[in-house]
Amino acid sequence: MVLGKANRFCILLFAMVLSMSTLAEEKKFEPFSSKEWQLVNLSGQNIKLSDYEGQPVLLVFWATWCPYCKKLLPGIQTLHENYKDKGLKIIAVNIREDWKPHVYWRNHEYTFDAVLEGDDVAKYYGVKTTPGLVFIDPQGKVLSVQSFSDPKNPVLEKFAAFYTESKSD
Repeated sequence: MVLGKANRFCILLFAMVLSMSTLAEEKKFEPFSSKEWQLVNLSGQNIKLSDYEGQPVLLVFWATWCPYCKKLLPGIQTLHENYKDKGLKIIAVNIREDWKPHVYWRNHEYTFDAVLEGDDVAKYYGVKTTPGLVFIDPQGKVLSVQSFSDPKNPVLEKFAAFYTESKSD
């Protein structure tokens, strides 16, 4: 009887592992072409994704209340300083806001562009948490949608370096 229960447990465990691996395969990210969107930046100007056609674009979804964004954004500023002249475009997309992004941006002296009320854009890309990062190649293909707060995550530097390499010559 004990052996029978152990066998049933092993079969159940195997089935759970198999179903989890199947779910993981179904959730594999497939790159896709981004649709056009337009949002207003902190200066009141309309910003469209197509304004940056031919450039790699990093979208950073953030909110003033998000502690993980507060950790990530200084590193994004450094990335911007290192790659802005090589063609990388970074746009901070403010979402789920309950305070004053204008004040926050000014107080932290970030120099990359920030746009407001990006909740619909976040939904389009499948961004569910802050910070959310969307990596878009120069042809407008969404390569990856991620969420992390480590400003030294190697993905940031690899993306920037790879897509700006030819512009630094």
